[in-house]
Amino acid sequence: MKKVLSVLVAGTFAAGLYAGTAEAAKIDSYRTMLANNKFTLKYENITPLPRVTNKDKLSFYGKDGMAVKSASFLTNRQVKGIVVINDGDKYEEVGNDSLSMCSLTKGEQIYFFTKSTTKGTPEYYGVEGKKNRVSAQDKNMQAAYVNGASYADPSLTRLLSAILPDDKKTADMPYYRFVNTGRLSNGLSYEDYRSDSNGVMEAVRYYFDGNALVKIASANYYTLADGSLDGEKCIIKIHEFSSVPDVAFLSLPKGVKDTTKKKG
Repeated sequence: MKKVLSVLVAGTFAAGLYAGTAEAAKIDSYRTMLANNKFTLKYENITPLPRVTNKDKLSFYGKDGMAVKSASFLTNRQVKGIVVINDGDKYEEVGNDSLSMCSLTKGEQIYFFTKSTTKGTPEYYGVEGKKNRVSAQDKNMQAAYVNGASYADPSLTRLLSAILPDDKKTADMPYYRFVNTGRLSNGLSYEDYRSDSNGVMEAVRYYFDGNALVKIASANYYTLADGSLDGEKCIIKIHEFSSVPDVAFLSLPKGVKDTTKKKG
């Protein structure tokens, strides 16, 4: 962790000394996609939050609990996700190969449901855990305005929000400044951003294969109450990021019934 922080953070600090006025280029097309609310994004967060271990074998459900070795929620799995946006319609999915949390926004209404996959076959659960039954609820417009856009999981949301145009950012969002660009020996190029606000310094690097965004890496550090430094890292692989919304995701899955009660 300390090595990742020192390499990425030190690199962007050094770059900032001479590249602070440079203009980023390859990230611009993705900034436009985000601003236009029209894109398909499939990704994998390969550094999820550290696992809270269960060394004392405490049971979580009832007196007998679950078999710890088979409890998937106790393992530190990589997080996969999908985001599809087409104007006012949005689909968000985040989870793993066996269980994902999903939401489908249609205008001012949102459907929340889970997708459970066994042997490649998905099953959907919505209203009170009922299979193939989902119900919409009104979107919290005030919260959406205050909190800004969301892109599946919090880490991806933060790293994509960093490149949003200023008029699309919320007032309390950190300001990320472009500091450097370069090319690696493996053929990938990169663009670096950094922010320093509210006592947290963060460095973010966007990797490109040609003009295609393929990975995002970030590292941040902050000072604890005892004066010591701590920090976090995040690495996200981008499997697809296109300007064409995959409309197949913008409707309820086949076989899922909408049980929303009509007003009035």
